Amino acid sequence: MEPHLSKDFFINKFLRISSNDYDKLDEIIHSMERYISENEYDAQLELILHTFLTIKKAHVSSCFDQICGVASHVFELLKVIDWSLVELHVLTTVIGYTTCYKTSVDFTKEALDVLDDEFHDHKDCEKIKGRLYLNLSIKLLRARYYDEEDPRKIELLFGQCIDSAIPICEKYGKTTLKILLLVRKALFDGDCKKISEYLDILELQDNNAEIEMIKDDIVEFLHLLGDRITTPLLNFLIGHQIKKRRTELGMSTLDFADAIGTSQTVVNGFERGDKGVGGPRLCKISKVLNIDIAYFYGDVSKAQTNTVTDITVHTLSQLVSALPEDDKEYILDFTRNFIKHKNKAVQSRT
Repeated sequence: MEPHLSKDFFINKFLRISSNDYDKLDEIIHSMERYISENEYDAQLELILHTFLTIKKAHVSSCFDQICGVASHVFELLKVIDWSLVELHVLTTVIGYTTCYKTSVDFTKEALDVLDDEFHDHKDCEKIKGRLYLNLSIKLLRARYYDEEDPRKIELLFGQCIDSAIPICEKYGKTTLKILLLVRKALFDGDCKKISEYLDILELQDNNAEIEMIKDDIVEFLHLLGDRITTPLLNFLIGHQIKKRRTELGMSTLDFADAIGTSQTVVNGFERGDKGVGGPRLCKISKVLNIDIAYFYGDVSKAQTNTVTDITVHTLSQLVSALPEDDKEYILDFTRNFIKHKNKAVQSRT
């Protein structure tokens, strides 16, 4: 066992990783598993290990159920051990991975009480509160669309969450995170005009990781807005997904342009959302990128829910209502095939 390994070593590694430093995560997990196996049981170390595993699962898996399965052990441990600042950092990291927004709310309330009672003078107190509100906001946003119970309660909690988090972002100069919260509010309200305005503002920001997180949020929920989605947002949605898939495949813009029979300039316009993609070309793109055409409308198979959401031909046809009539038939053919495939997948799981 490496001589530098210690409990403090892993705690410090965790605090850095919880700030979006994910380098060498597998190596850290393996070292920690070995350290735990060779030393006396420590609940806090086990808590950190399962937080590492949750982070890893979230970055390699598109299956929210699997991510929740790993995170569930974290929440079970949090119920039975005392909370120090380490436990509070753990909670802010994994709060979005519970399957139930009510659990998220209960844990957040408890964490806020602990912060106020025991750490109100700590220099990181407000920052931890800000992260709690930030991570709870995405859970409440998902509850807005995927949970049928207590819609008014969800709305009130979401409003309180946003109103509490924005002043903290302003105080510490977290401009991009403030935009993230405002985007989530616009998504919660279904306000496409505001979403477009915030996308324009994002072009002036320089925090690429946070910008991508905001765009991923938009992509996750745009397909739920139905016929409210505007043509510019539809173009953004398709362009974002094209770029995401092309990058996953390691394909350059030049190679991609050659494959679909156009220029790099046109591809860049598609990916920025400056240009719309016609139905025939989108069909060709789906073949080149080896992906179902429904992927370009938000990858509905990755929507992070705690229920099975029925995606119908009608829902997706609303999304393409802004396209020319001649293009729609190409989209709907692929959509029908997607629905058949999805229903079979759901049946096989149940």
